[in-house]
Amino acid sequence: MNYGLYLSAQGAQAQSTRLDVIANNLANSGTSGFKKDLAIFQDNLPYDRAQGIQNSVPGNLNDSTGGVSVASVVTDFENGSLQQTGETFDLGLAGPGFFQVENGSQKLLTRNGNFVVNNSGELVTEGSNLPVLSQSGGRIVIPGGIKEVQIAPDGTVNAVSLQNISESVGQIGVFQPASYDSLEKIGNSMYVANSAVSPADNSVEIKQGFLEGSGTNSVTEMMQLIEASRTFETNMNMIKFHDDALGQLLQSAAR
Repeated sequence: MNYGLYLSAQGAQAQSTRLDVIANNLANSGTSGFKKDLAIFQDNLPYDRAQGIQNSVPGNLNDSTGGVSVASVVTDFENGSLQQTGETFDLGLAGPGFFQVENGSQKLLTRNGNFVVNNSGELVTEGSNLPVLSQSGGRIVIPGGIKEVQIAPDGTVNAVSLQNISESVGQIGVFQPASYDSLEKIGNSMYVANSAVSPADNSVEIKQGFLEGSGTNSVTEMMQLIEASRTFETNMNMIKFHDDALGQLLQSAAR
């Protein structure tokens, strides 16, 4: 068994996964509230050291050890920078936490605060039209015939009438999952929480007229893309080298 062939294939497989992750990060470099993913590699002991005895290498890649492999793909939830838009219903979160939206019977979490008001006066996500939920789990309804809407750092929504009378119409909820590891990405900067969700603490503030930028730095990701591409190519060249060497060996043995 050509152990080097397996190690090179394992390295190419790991870099292929890394390339997919980086490509997705780059594709979302302009998506508000997007959190980048990271491919975490692990270093594996050679087969004989892992087994504790000298032994033959297994006949398939999945059971082979040594080299590197992808241990997991994790999400970096570090807060992105807030970018001022001046739009009334653009909301950014300063601190850890998520807005909660409703998709049928399912409740989702997001940090993308690009919201609008639909024809029914409900505060919803732009594009997907998912209702934004209040701290108590209800919907936020903006009344008609008002002059402006003011949203306080604690999420309280005040509608100001033409007579300059301010009335509270709800409080936008900010929530925290029991574990960030339980969050599952489903696209459009949305997450399913596979653990309990509770209100975030008072240190988290909502910034009206701001949106959180993407957690992806396009320049850094492009550099990593080039690095991963070259490493993948090197492993593929090593696979070809081992294949050619094995072919020459078999031709020599035939003679």
